[in-house]
Amino acid sequence: MSEFAIGGVKDFEFNIKDPNFLNEEAIWEEAKRVYSKCKDCRMCVTYCPSFPALFEAVDRHDDDVNKLSKEELAKPLELCFHCKQCYFKCPYTPPHEWRIDFPHLSLRYKVWKFKTKGAKITDKIMLNTDLVGKLSKPFAPIVNKLNNTPTFRVVLENFMGVDRRAILPPMNSKSFVEIFRENKKPVKGQNGKVALFYTCLFNYNYPEKGKALLKVFEMNDIWVDLPEQQCCGIPFFDIGDIDSAIEKAKYNVKSLKKFVEAGYDIVVPVPTCALQIKYEYPLLLPDDPDVKAVSEKIYDVHEYLWKLHQQGRFNTNFKKSMGTIAYHIPCHLKSLNVGYRAAALMRLIPNTRVKLIERCSGHDGTFGVRKGTFDMAYKVGSKLFEELNSSGADLFVSDCPLASNQIMLGTGKRPVHPIEVLAMAYEG
Repeated sequence: MSEFAIGGVKDFEFNIKDPNFLNEEAIWEEAKRVYSKCKDCRMCVTYCPSFPALFEAVDRHDDDVNKLSKEELAKPLELCFHCKQCYFKCPYTPPHEWRIDFPHLSLRYKVWKFKTKGAKITDKIMLNTDLVGKLSKPFAPIVNKLNNTPTFRVVLENFMGVDRRAILPPMNSKSFVEIFRENKKPVKGQNGKVALFYTCLFNYNYPEKGKALLKVFEMNDIWVDLPEQQCCGIPFFDIGDIDSAIEKAKYNVKSLKKFVEAGYDIVVPVPTCALQIKYEYPLLLPDDPDVKAVSEKIYDVHEYLWKLHQQGRFNTNFKKSMGTIAYHIPCHLKSLNVGYRAAALMRLIPNTRVKLIERCSGHDGTFGVRKGTFDMAYKVGSKLFEELNSSGADLFVSDCPLASNQIMLGTGKRPVHPIEVLAMAYEG
């Protein structure tokens, strides 16, 4: 597999301005249309729980999608956790005349369900990463201790529906934003000016990854500023709360546009958040005149660094070999359609071998931690765990911190972010 492989396309079947967007019967008819194509193909049967549920239902009704009940129509859409594997592997996605877009059909259904039936308050709280991060920060040591206490995890499972076996992201007493302000080192910025969309995960849960990013950018003379920002909004997709996702999108586009106008590129270190801003924001804000300008300036962090390398400006003065790396390719990185630039960068490190592993971890944002879906998520990730365990690698690496938690659960070995690998190689 080449690190320059790409996946996905840039067209989608999702129009929030369609007058039938939230029409229940129109949703079921579209589901039947999509299912009638999927049942004859079945390429996606191993990707996630959605497709086995669909095919089992169709088989029960002698291959007739018109006989499916509303519950049978809804179940595959309920189980979709937006990994998008089916989208970038499907031969019938837009611009093909069939315009199959299963992930956005699932989202459309979930939006309808949220509008008509609402969601549990516990689900809403779980998805509000800004709120959880801010509330937890002053009590981070206590929160982390409780999250690793079996008795508390039983309570959390019963009250919040968070499976007691799931690994939860740690909280930190000091955010990445605070660390940045205290430790920012002056650089000339001859290799570019970057507005860093640092993400909730880097800010509240994994600031050490953000510190590694700053180290790499410092070594490459890249000026970094931190725009005001909120959660990218993608967690709200899990329950179909599209209004909250739109609210986040509006805030971030307004903030980021100022930096675009000032000549900055926007760099994002988590593929899911980059995907949300680059491809989902234009769908959520079809009438916003600024969204296109912002989305066109979005770079995955390694995509940005690889661009410097192509221009002969990337610092390759690495001091430490990183051995054999098993590099997990997150699903959303494939959907970004930028290639596997982190692998290419890590291969620039002397005496470092990188093995690509293209399998879904099954985590999503909440699918991998909810009691009702934990076992399904773990089953999806089991092939990944097997391949990592048999890789003989010195180091596991993944761009996605949540996928890394799932990998830790399945292998006992915690992966690091590719940007941390580069920082370690620089330091020696």
